[in-house]
Amino acid sequence: MKERFFALDGLRGVCALAVVVFHMDWLDSVTSLDFFRGSFLFVEFFFVLSGFVLAHRFAVKGTSRFASFMKGRFFRLYPLHFAMFMLVVFYQFFHMFAVNNWGISFGIEPFTAKYAVSEIAPHLLLIQSWSSNFNSVSFNGSSWSISIEFYMYALLFFSIFAFRMKRVFIWIAVSLLSFYLLFTKSVTVPGEVLRGLSCFFGGAFFYSVYQKMSRIRLSYKVATILELVLLSTIVIAIQSKYEYRSIGVSVLFMLAVLLLAFESGFFSSLLMKSSMQTLGVLSYSVYLTHGVLLLYFRAFLTVMDEFTLIELMPVVDNVKYMNFGSTLANNMGVLLILAMSVLISKYTYEYIEKVGQDLGVKVRLVNTY
Repeated sequence: MKERFFALDGLRGVCALAVVVFHMDWLDSVTSLDFFRGSFLFVEFFFVLSGFVLAHRFAVKGTSRFASFMKGRFFRLYPLHFAMFMLVVFYQFFHMFAVNNWGISFGIEPFTAKYAVSEIAPHLLLIQSWSSNFNSVSFNGSSWSISIEFYMYALLFFSIFAFRMKRVFIWIAVSLLSFYLLFTKSVTVPGEVLRGLSCFFGGAFFYSVYQKMSRIRLSYKVATILELVLLSTIVIAIQSKYEYRSIGVSVLFMLAVLLLAFESGFFSSLLMKSSMQTLGVLSYSVYLTHGVLLLYFRAFLTVMDEFTLIELMPVVDNVKYMNFGSTLANNMGVLLILAMSVLISKYTYEYIEKVGQDLGVKVRLVNTY
């Protein structure tokens, strides 16, 4: 049985970069393309992949003690989440300084709206997406999905422990019910939670499908054709605009995870290249740090706007864009942000993520004695 799905690791890195581009607003640039305007949907892919991989983990390693498992997940996710939170808090104080001393505002008033003091506790407890009483995108907005995912781990563990042989039925039932509530636009459960439940448990269900099909051997040619068709369909679906796009794309992601798990075609082999694997390793850092990077970068441009002839932060149709003065320069700006995201993530991975994981291992070992 495989220990890892390397093609899926590579795809996770590519999807993380697409989410970064979605959150950029560069005037007259590739960020305005329909594909990148729809790239927020790759968060659904992260949920699907997490469900698939965690179901695989339990299949390989069995159901360890709940406390030990959750401690491992906590130290995997929380240190970087907390570090980014602290950088956003520091940004709020910097914003106050800029307003009071330079008369320059970066937008939302410090410690108001999604940066309000009342949002601190839900954000730190990772419950900001679980209630309409909280702002799901408070402080570091990207953490909304981490809020969902962390507690999905507990629900998956519970489903395996409590239902055992019927767990696959529970997974598909939860996924289908959540999709139904999304389809009917139900307000009984926050939409963010439904996005997580539908995709995460759908991913877990598709792992059980993979287990049944794992002995199938696809030829390189057949696998390549299937991968091309499926990935092309995903691209078309993401850049299309129809009412239930998120549901359709989520199902396509489940099929893509299932197909690429076989690692038999051209595109899966491409995703297994060392550069793609590096992106996969850094994907969590890229995803969680890019919003904070953009926060500071936009603040820098706002300050510099006072001293340049070019309007660095123009407002068009109520959207504040970043602008270096030309289409070419703005597209170079896109590449600059992507490069900075990857570079910063190398350090956050090394000095925050890995340190947190090592600490988690030590804590779990201590508690076994």
